[in-house]
Parts: sequence; C-alpha cells; structure tokens
Amino acid sequence: MYFTGATGAEVDAGAELYRTHCAGCHGAQLQGASATALIKTRWQYGRSEFSLETNIRNGIPGTDMPAFRGQLGDKNIASLIAFLYRAQTTPLDKPEPLPTTIETLAYELQSERLVTSGIDGPWGIEFVSGDLALITDNTGKLFWLRDGRLDPDPITGLPAVDVATSTGGLLDLALDPAFENNGWVYLALSHSEDPTDRYAKGMTRVIRGRVDGNRWVDTEYLFRLDDRYHLPDSKHWGGRLLFDKDGYLYFSIGDMSVPKNSQDLALPSGKVFRINRDGSIPEDNPFVGHRDALQATFTFGNRNVQGLAQHPESGTIWATEHGPRGGDELNRLIAGHNYGWPVVTFGINYDGSTISDRTQAEGIDAPVRQWTPAPAVSAIEFVDGDRFPRWRNHLLVGTLAHEELWRLEISNEKIVAEELLFKGFGRIRDIKMAPDGSIYLLLNLPHEIVRLRPAG
Repeated sequence: MYFTGATGAEVDAGAELYRTHCAGCHGAQLQGASATALIKTRWQYGRSEFSLETNIRNGIPGTDMPAFRGQLGDKNIASLIAFLYRAQTTPLDKPEPLPTTIETLAYELQSERLVTSGIDGPWGIEFVSGDLALITDNTGKLFWLRDGRLDPDPITGLPAVDVATSTGGLLDLALDPAFENNGWVYLALSHSEDPTDRYAKGMTRVIRGRVDGNRWVDTEYLFRLDDRYHLPDSKHWGGRLLFDKDGYLYFSIGDMSVPKNSQDLALPSGKVFRINRDGSIPEDNPFVGHRDALQATFTFGNRNVQGLAQHPESGTIWATEHGPRGGDELNRLIAGHNYGWPVVTFGINYDGSTISDRTQAEGIDAPVRQWTPAPAVSAIEFVDGDRFPRWRNHLLVGTLAHEELWRLEISNEKIVAEELLFKGFGRIRDIKMAPDGSIYLLLNLPHEIVRLRPAG
C-alpha cells in the first residue's frame, strides 16, 4: 500500500503536488472548497489505490474532476496518493465497521459481523442447510461456515488454482439442485499453465466434486478448454455460477482482457454459458449445431459478468457486468442475444480514449440500467422468503469500488425504484438469501461475513 510503504520524501513531494494541483478545488487543508473534502470516511468513487490512481490519472466521467495524466507522471501520482493516505484521520485502507443498525425506507436492519478473521478473500457462499454453508476464498481455499462460525481448517484436496493474477483465484460455487441426494458441489476457478506467474496463459474452468468431511473428492471437469484457448495476463475471469429452476448451470467468463473476443462465438471469453449438471450441452442452447460456435454459449458480447440471479416469479436471468471506465451494466439475459461489448458501450478506456462512439446498435440488447461512473457492480440476489415481505422479489446489488449495497424494485422487467441501503463499509463480493430469510454479505477489505435481519 502507498499508505504503509511510502517514504517521508515521497509524502512531502505529494503534499507539494497537492498544493499546486488540487488545493484550489479541494481546500488547502483537504477540507473541501468548490470540490469535496478529501479527509473523510465515505469515498464516493472508491478509496483503493487503484481507484485513486485511476481517478487522478483519467478524471471521473460525469463530474468536474479533470484528468491529470498530461501533467503528472506515474511517480508524481504515486506521491500524491501517498500524501492523501497519510493525511487521513482514520486509515484509508480500513473502512469503518458496519454499524449494528441501518435505517432503510422499509426496515431498520440489524447487522451482525459473524466472521472478521481467518479468511483472506471470501468470494462465494452457498447454504447446505439452515446453519451450514460452504464459502470460497479467492486464495484457493474452501471453508465450512457452521452456526455462523468459520471452521478454521480449510477443506483439502482442491485442484490447483491460479492466484497470481489480480482478479483470478477460486471464484464462485453452486450446489447441485439434488445436493441432498448426490452431494455435488460446483466451483469456478482460474487456471493457468503456471499458477505462480501472473503473465502465464490461462482460462476459467468449471469443476464439480463432493466434500467428505473436510476433504474435496471425486473431481470432475465440466468446462475445461485446451491450451489454444488460453490467454495471458487476464484481469477478467468472470466466474459467477447460477443454477436455474430447471436445473441448468449458468456461468460467466470475462473477456480475459481481449475485448474483441467477446464477439467471436468460436472463443470462450466474454460469454455466459449454459450446461447440464454433468457438463453436457442442453439441446435447446441457442448455438447448438452452429459449426463455428462453442455449443455451451448462452449469450455473448459480455465484458465481465460478476452477478447472476433468477427472478423468483418470471424466471428471467439477470446479470451485472463490469464496464471499463464507466458503463457498468444490469442486463436481462436472453438466449442467443448479443450484449454489445466492445461494439457499443457507455464506458471509455482507462486512459480516456474512446472504445466505441456508439451506445446502442441494431441487434444488440441495451442494458436495463447502466452506471457511469462505474461502481464495479458485483453480486446480485433477489429477495425471497418471509423475513423481508416488503422487499419480496426486489433485487439486491452489491458494488466493489464504491462499496455499496443497493435495492432495486423491478416491475414488468423494468426498474421502478432504487434505494442505496449503505455505502463505505467494504467491497461487497457476494449476497445470499439464507434458508431462514436473512441476508448474508461477503465483504472484501475488510474480509468479513455479515448477516442482515430486520431489527426486532
């Protein structure tokens, strides 16, 4: 971190750069002037080093924040970030703890921090029963959560996982619809030819196996492509899993940092796939019989789908998708449809250059909702059960960079109301309705597991 690793000279250089380039808008003491204060606990556009660097270098679309890439080089930007980190009255890399009560329009929520240590990057959670769940850790570990407590001993015997890349690792998990009878657990993971080399070629895989006590057994590879499909230095692995009510398994693979491949049906990156539980291809998949298409493909033109959920009543599959700098999306997934990346987008490249001059085109589905600036939308979950009756069938949406939890009310496949439930307490990686109707959140930075219930 710049906060912990910068030298005094670098911080002093950053202070001088701040006085020259930033104080006129943000105040000489970072107290705010024509622009927002920079000593705070709520960072609207992200507080990570990556977010700060991107915002300083490239500006923030839709705001008055200009791009400084023409005036400040990498070393100067690093010094400026070091100064901002050191200037905070509370550590910028440690958000405030989630409060015990949260006011919303319909409910006062009671939050409980169930797990605050012992896990290094919780990514996905699935409930085996009312008080027992499995949790993936991005570092390649799988854990049991028993009665709200983390089993400190990870499950052994998992295949090797690529943990060298910035967004790779052990990703989502799902339980077989007949789990009680067959015990199958499904995992998405990043695989590379050298798991220790961040530039090694790799591709997302989907496997299944069983958990026998604290050991993973009976591994089967359901989606494993040969080396000719592998790509180097990817940052967009996808990896979200979903079983629909008919027992089909959906999973996402990001564009693997090669945008044009999202439009090529013969290549796996930038797609959402649909397979049977044993890895075979459903006969009604949209590209079955197309010679130059991967038969498992369900949708294409996707940049990096991070959330998948099925509406409890309509059965529609919804997905959240990372855009570049701007242009995060919420989409309804329809078999065989094209979602545009990179032909159309509301976003731009991180360096400010244009990706496409179009935000819509014939034959491409427009997003139901797009976000600019991009909050890094992540997991989604429809509210079900009896504990939150006034939110039934509403969509919960988490974000990473902006550290937000949103509630979206949907009617006739359209968003009719939105509410920001809270912000600034950590990156929300997964959201899950528990069997008892409570809401579980997996947070990154801090790495925590949180439970939400109506107060009282």
